[in-house]
Amino acid sequence: MSTTAAPAWFHLFLDVPREGWEEAVGFWSAATGWALSAPRGEDGQFLTLVPQEGDAWLKMQAVDDAAPRIHLDLDAVDREAAVKRAADLGASPAWTYEDVPVMRSPGGLLFCHTSVERSGLRFARSEPERVLDQVCIDIPRVRWEQEVAFWAEITSRTPEPAKTPEFVRLADPDPHGGLRILLQRLEDEDGEVRAHPDLAVAHRATETCRHEALGAETVGVFEWWTVMRAPYGQVYCLTDRDPVTGRVA
Repeated sequence: MSTTAAPAWFHLFLDVPREGWEEAVGFWSAATGWALSAPRGEDGQFLTLVPQEGDAWLKMQAVDDAAPRIHLDLDAVDREAAVKRAADLGASPAWTYEDVPVMRSPGGLLFCHTSVERSGLRFARSEPERVLDQVCIDIPRVRWEQEVAFWAEITSRTPEPAKTPEFVRLADPDPHGGLRILLQRLEDEDGEVRAHPDLAVAHRATETCRHEALGAETVGVFEWWTVMRAPYGQVYCLTDRDPVTGRVA
């Protein structure tokens, strides 16, 4: 992939059904501890959560869908080349919003091709208690190999084994290079690829209680992570990763 077609930055979008918008905005601002940008878009349907340091990577969008979802924005210098590269790798066009091409991965996960707004973006690793720093792409078994190959190629990141065989991490060559990407092989044999956000937390039990006080529900507790459900329905995880290094403690 040419350097101009490769993503220079990733944005994680929380797509929220309109009826749950205000509740979701309040929840994620409190859960992350981040300030909210002013709304933008023709209906005020977009906003950004602004981290304490560095450049933003977490955004929210009000959508007409009945259920919450996740999508990624891939910022590239040469968007036309990025779109062609994605198609060559097996992505399919979904629609265009204004001038932004929206595509689906081979397994169906939505992502957008956006243009880099400025150079020198910096992902700060400076919040020791908690940070929403990772997207986990959930992949049915029959789609696993194709989807891992697709995301590795389109992101220009190298697949690395994780602690358990059902996970693969896409390693960023720059330790401060932005949003982390984890791939998870589901028990489901088939179905559409989906995704959820992961928070790295220093004290998982304490953080679970804090999120429950904000209205979230605990869905399941596992060895290295806890599955939560936000008040408006979005599933996400609290993980035993160091918020600064991103590694499992």
